Amino acid sequence: MHRELPLLHKKPGTALVLSGGANKAFYFHIGVLKTLNLEDVTSIIGTSAGAIAGSLIASGISIDSLIASLHQNSVYIPRFDTVVKSLTSTMMFKPKLHHLVVQGIYTMLSSLQFMLTLPFRCKQDIVAEFLDRLILSQRHSPSFFTANELEHLFRSLLPSNDFRDIDIDLYVIATSLDSSERAVFNGSVAFQDEYNHFITDVPIHRALRASMSIPGMFEPVKIENKYYIDGEVRQTLSMDIGLALADRVIVSHTYHPLYLRKGSIHDMGWFNIVKQSLHIALYERIARWREIYAAKYPDKEVIWIEPEPDDEAFFLAPEFSFRPEVQKQMVACGERAARKALEAVKEG
Repeated sequence: MHRELPLLHKKPGTALVLSGGANKAFYFHIGVLKTLNLEDVTSIIGTSAGAIAGSLIASGISIDSLIASLHQNSVYIPRFDTVVKSLTSTMMFKPKLHHLVVQGIYTMLSSLQFMLTLPFRCKQDIVAEFLDRLILSQRHSPSFFTANELEHLFRSLLPSNDFRDIDIDLYVIATSLDSSERAVFNGSVAFQDEYNHFITDVPIHRALRASMSIPGMFEPVKIENKYYIDGEVRQTLSMDIGLALADRVIVSHTYHPLYLRKGSIHDMGWFNIVKQSLHIALYERIARWREIYAAKYPDKEVIWIEPEPDDEAFFLAPEFSFRPEVQKQMVACGERAARKALEAVKEG
């Protein structure tokens, strides 16, 4: 059900909504941003990868600098006269060793206990019993990886970690793990209802870490005695915030399912079947919200930027790739999608 956001005030210009979607979405958004006229953007609403890209642009870092950083170990930011490290796989996938060791010990003990009781289970379903014990033992590690280095990178890269200091209004979306509220970290509006919690006293780097905390992969982030996870767990895209802030909204996302001209996803293996299923579910959620908002805001201009439905190369590209050829391919895909969407508006 749609809920009003009474304390958000409309501003002139364009609101930009950027989805999550791991590294692939980040590169896609960079291509989109490279194509858009950012001088007209007054607000950016982002989740996970979209929040990272949005925060860098809102802070005044140029697209050229971002693209240069994709293919270098470090990049010089002329505006801030500083050199920062580029994001690498070792930063993103740093194992949370202590928790993993503890979890491994508990799993081993549970397995050993089960093995010792095998002589008494001859008439039971051994496989089912073992799987139950294995799953029930997974209670001692909140994640596989730590995002500490990523948070330090964000802190060093941004010229200010105060939402109120940046040029463009920024809204970073996360989800409360225990109450399922949508958390909206920003610098101007603080209020709470049964669905939303707008928070103004959290640094940008901390908000980004919360927004990108993919459940199971990265540990939930504790902020003011609450734990937060990826923002799109609660709501796929936060387009309602964009619509409350501007009469023109540009939405960039990467959740379009692949529609093959020939053949079937079935022949691409189990991983791509899972990926397609997830994209179908997310795209269906987006479609429902689009219908609701189109009926409620008929006078708003909304531009949708998404991958081509038959772009097999984009669909198959790894979500967490750091290879330069993949990065360039995803940036180019974002550029093509943005140009197509903008041309459709001109023709329409």
